[in-house]
Amino acid sequence: MTEQRAFTLIELLIVVAIIAILALIAVPNFLEAQTRAKCSRVKTDLRTIAVAEEAYRVDWNSYTHMNTGSDCPWRDGRWAGLGELTTPVAYLTTVPRDPFGLSRYSGTPGDTHPSVYEVGSGAVGVGSARRPWENGLGMPSNIYMVESDGPNHFDDTIGEPFSTSNFPWDTIIAPNNPATVSQALDLIYDPTNGTVSCGEIYKMGGQKPGGQVYEVLWQGGS
Repeated sequence: MTEQRAFTLIELLIVVAIIAILALIAVPNFLEAQTRAKCSRVKTDLRTIAVAEEAYRVDWNSYTHMNTGSDCPWRDGRWAGLGELTTPVAYLTTVPRDPFGLSRYSGTPGDTHPSVYEVGSGAVGVGSARRPWENGLGMPSNIYMVESDGPNHFDDTIGEPFSTSNFPWDTIIAPNNPATVSQALDLIYDPTNGTVSCGEIYKMGGQKPGGQVYEVLWQGGS
């Protein structure tokens, strides 16, 4: 008669423990790989949008603007600049979607940004720009920023000293203040922290204002 053997409870617990340890190692690595892939996608998209912005400026002597007025078919500021890059001239053939999806700009439920990149522009030393031909009030924009809120899904440009709509070309920002420079550094996504990192993934272009904070922002851009 053949003797039949089965796993003991201790052996099963050891196997389960080994599987759990392997899962604890594999899952974070998988999430990190996903985040890195999304970051690479974001940087590629931002370069594409930046090329479109430069082409737009060649034609209109101005970058696009962040306009929430009635002339813009997409009222949210994130859509406004992208709308100008797609119609009536298609500087972008499609509107790229942020792979990180929806993000928050406050702790209040429902205060979210759409899952597209934010495109803002301004005039250095003046503030946010409008179309130059808009009721005689506009001005050409000579600086722009395109950004993703990154893996923390939070708009880190909301908060001092970047709490106004004129960021990052706001005239009230003290460009050489050490505290402001420190806050600018906090704004930049740090890939070494992976999925837990705060900060934005962004690209800036056009005329760079003077001051240390802008040196930091330009160097930290993708």
